[in-house]
Amino acid sequence: MLRFGVLFLQLLLAITFIVIPVSRIFGASSLQQVLSLGVPRWLIWVANVVELSGALLLLLGLRMGLLAAIGALLLASSMAGATLAHIRAGNLFAEVPWALVIFGFCLIVVLLQWPAIQAALKSL
Repeated sequence: MLRFGVLFLQLLLAITFIVIPVSRIFGASSLQQVLSLGVPRWLIWVANVVELSGALLLLLGLRMGLLAAIGALLLASSMAGATLAHIRAGNLFAEVPWALVIFGFCLIVVLLQWPAIQAALKSL
């Protein structure tokens, strides 16, 4: 049952982090929201690459747990940056809680993939 839960969480995060960056790339209103935070455009493109890479690694991680952990760490770093951007812009109650929830989900994936991380470290 726990295995199904982590796979579901990985899939949910992967879909989320495919939809959000793709919508920003095509100029959806989410791009304007991020620009209104005072985030430079180049940083938005870096975040898009990080988020799409993390999503791809989560999908590949459905077969290899270590890739899921790496993808989740990439997404957690993106959410840490998003949290800081929202705090800097004063969106403490509107957006920060959601960014922290997603950050927490990413860390849960890392913890649930801990055996794969340990196995990879032992093989070094």
